[in-house]
Amino acid sequence: MAFKFKPLAAAVLFAAFSVQAFAATKTLDGDHFTITYDEAVIGLFGAPSLVNSSLVFGNIGGSPGFAAQTASGIKFTNSTFAFTITADQGYKLSGFNLFEAGDYAVIGGDSAVLVGGQLRVKPVGVSAMTSQITATAPLSAKTSFLSYATTDWEAHASVVPATALTSATVSIENILGAYVPAAGYAFIEKKNVELGFMLSAVPEPESYAMLLAGLGMMMTVVSRRRNKRS
Repeated sequence: MAFKFKPLAAAVLFAAFSVQAFAATKTLDGDHFTITYDEAVIGLFGAPSLVNSSLVFGNIGGSPGFAAQTASGIKFTNSTFAFTITADQGYKLSGFNLFEAGDYAVIGGDSAVLVGGQLRVKPVGVSAMTSQITATAPLSAKTSFLSYATTDWEAHASVVPATALTSATVSIENILGAYVPAAGYAFIEKKNVELGFMLSAVPEPESYAMLLAGLGMMMTVVSRRRNKRS
């Protein structure tokens, strides 16, 4: 038996599909730049927002959170967020600065935690620029079961292109790890992620023309004064 969709039914299905596809793309308008990302693949980062010239993730992981923990063996948690950023006309992207923070707790002499990952900036037609996400201090503080307390940590990464960019695809890859070789406990959680953008204004062609015209007039005045003196 052959099945045929009626025109109205087909139109409804097409419209529903189009709405879903459109809703997956999110756009954030910043101060002299625009960010576009797929909200269906934000992973453990949660939905970002713009605060001045920074992309801020305020609900990292939701519940149970962006964390790695174990009482035996090795446990890793990872997530990547990618987006496209485009500078407005008259501006260029000159730097990307990533700040992350959270807390951790380690019980046991050989237990350990780690924070890692990569900030990656890929312009069209140019090789990617990367920076490793590294903790600003060793994650070596220990606690105990009876006097349990967490310790704060911070991590940074930075990419500064040799030449300012008009647009790029940016990804933040995050990795958290916890390790307990025998008896003990290891826990680490990410609570804050902020990516700041540095932008530089690019003079318009009219500005260059005015500058050259002004220099030309100054040279003409200087030349006339020299001729009068001679």
